[in-house]
Amino acid sequence: MPQLPKLIRSRDDWRTRAVQRADELREHRKTHKRDRAHIAELKQPLDALHGPAEADKKTPATTAKSVVDLSQAQEVRTLRVLLVIQAVVSYRSVQRILDLFNALAGFGLGWVPHFTSVIN
Repeated sequence: MPQLPKLIRSRDDWRTRAVQRADELREHRKTHKRDRAHIAELKQPLDALHGPAEADKKTPATTAKSVVDLSQAQEVRTLRVLLVIQAVVSYRSVQRILDLFNALAGFGLGWVPHFTSVIN
């Protein structure tokens, strides 16, 4: 019978620790929620200040894009598929090969599609 008090004490200790952990976790959640709200409040004036500046940065990039001729795009896609099928080159390395041709050999490709376009 000497084991029973030890068992009861162990159970009470476990219960105390469980309640304490739950309280700490609850406080942590509350603090985290308050901190996120405070960070959101602080970000609003910064976003208002940075918003127009970033919009100006984005507009030249969109106007600088050139229009791709659809017949050239079709030829490039066909070349990529043929490289994969006949030259047994991986999908990802085809893009690297065409980038290399563009840079070193002046291949004349204005646009190299993403490797997933060949997969699709």
